Amino acid sequence: MKAVWALLPLIRHQRMPLVLMGVLHALSAVLSLFTFLSVVPFLRILFGASASSGMPEGTLSEVSGWFDAFVKEEGSGSALVALCVAMVVLALLKNAVQYAALYVMSGIRSAVSRDLRQEQYEHMLRMPMTWFTESKRGDVMSRFTHDLMEVEHSVIGSMEALVKAPLMIAVSLTTLVVLSWQLTVFAFVLLPVSGWLISRWAKRMKRHALRGKEELGQLVSVLEETLLGMRIVKAFNAEEHFAESYGHRNREHFKATRRMHRREAMSSPMSEVISLSVMAVLLGYGGTLVLSGESALTGDWFIGYLVVFSQIIPPARSLSDGWFRVSKGAASLERLQALFEGVDASTLESDARPDEVVPLEKGIAFEGVSYRYPGQDRHALRSLSLSMGKGQVVALVGTSGSGKTTVAHLLSKFADPESGSIQVDGKDLREVSGASWRRQVAVVTQDAWLFHGTIAENIALGDPHPDAEKIERAAQAAHVTEFTSSLALGLDSPVGDGGGKLSGGQRQRVALARALYRDAEVLILDEATSALDATSESLVQEALNTVYRERTVLVIAHRMSTVKAADVIVVLESGEATEQGTHDELMALNGRYAELIRLQQA
Repeated sequence: MKAVWALLPLIRHQRMPLVLMGVLHALSAVLSLFTFLSVVPFLRILFGASASSGMPEGTLSEVSGWFDAFVKEEGSGSALVALCVAMVVLALLKNAVQYAALYVMSGIRSAVSRDLRQEQYEHMLRMPMTWFTESKRGDVMSRFTHDLMEVEHSVIGSMEALVKAPLMIAVSLTTLVVLSWQLTVFAFVLLPVSGWLISRWAKRMKRHALRGKEELGQLVSVLEETLLGMRIVKAFNAEEHFAESYGHRNREHFKATRRMHRREAMSSPMSEVISLSVMAVLLGYGGTLVLSGESALTGDWFIGYLVVFSQIIPPARSLSDGWFRVSKGAASLERLQALFEGVDASTLESDARPDEVVPLEKGIAFEGVSYRYPGQDRHALRSLSLSMGKGQVVALVGTSGSGKTTVAHLLSKFADPESGSIQVDGKDLREVSGASWRRQVAVVTQDAWLFHGTIAENIALGDPHPDAEKIERAAQAAHVTEFTSSLALGLDSPVGDGGGKLSGGQRQRVALARALYRDAEVLILDEATSALDATSESLVQEALNTVYRERTVLVIAHRMSTVKAADVIVVLESGEATEQGTHDELMALNGRYAELIRLQQA
């Protein structure tokens, strides 16, 4: 149950509402106690009991004597009416206080759920890029949706019972001690035994709940992969294979959840049987004390004692059921916490600091940079050294797997070099937070991902106060206005899920406009035109040529035609720079670059 303690920081934010709720529940418990004990004077009126019927001196004798005197003075009929009116007033007060407590609790529950969801999401945003590449999106989504809902309903939803039930039990037990300490001590012997049985059952149910959550995560992962790759699934007639894979995971999830629900269904009957067994034993022992005259209890007060003790059973059952639900929800909470385990705290990204954002004055230099992706034996980069002067266009060429995208990965500060350093105006990039550095960097990738919203919203992505004129200038520079002019809503036209309402070339131009809107000093173009047709590539390339004159640009390309105008061309092979120079210099060298040119021309 260690995971449940992780909620305490979130609950502490609700200290005053929690205190208020505790006070209201305590008042409700006291009012409930008086309501239950009203059965004693009711019995004394009906059966004409008197305080002098052999009852030893003490609190019970004094209370009984006062009530008997009231009955004699007012008459049995008037006393009965007064008692009934008092019971109604007590019921109204108790339920009003109880409603107020639940009203406060609803605010606490919603606030804790909101804070937990926000905390998890912001933690995810700070995770390094390597975490995103290694995690299954379906499993992450399952934990962020189903597991969070489970925590809200099982753990946070049980907070009311976990606060109210102990107060009810404490007030009732105090009353029971006053009524008969011998009988209450006997009850204390029985309660730990029942508590031990209930806790053993709760541990088993938590284990089955955890298994069910894990299988659900795998199930969602298969579903997400199927949806994302549906074209490939159908193109290769792989429907049967994926149906079998999904069916296997579905069956495993069914088995795990069936075991969990069966255990959960048994929890309430088991709690009731244990509670009634304790009640039966107590009834037998208490009856013996009354008949023997060894206790201050008389018949009517013993019935009152049993009524009060019986009211311990509902909160005790509520407490045990709440503990069962907490045990079940703890499995989901542990899965949420395990989502970010194993990640070095030093790799978590911090917020941007204004003092770190310094304009680029001289340039960027890779000095003996080596890098290896987590879990890989082979280095993606080996002792790479290259320079990018301010305002220069540096192009990286090479075959797939040569390390081009890794250079962009490191320059974007999605990771730090394993050895060597990246110097920005002589300052090690490790000393600058990722968020601060990326304020000066804009990226256009081969996969021009657009977010659900309008074209203008995608261009101004990340800007809390979008500038309409700036959006228009960026759109014009990237040739976006050439196709938005024919749309009814222009730049306010929706792009659809992932930009599905736009063509590949249109998405690429919007992505370029997004980079231009940021007005960053460093522009990274990672295969920005490789997926375009000749017409779209020509338009995007025309926009890029305008950008090159004003920024420091890193271009990664397979098509040699897009890099000929670069100030420096670097040829990468197996993570090492084998050739550097201008297009003419490398052609004169007649090395690997010239070979790649001839291969593409052929």
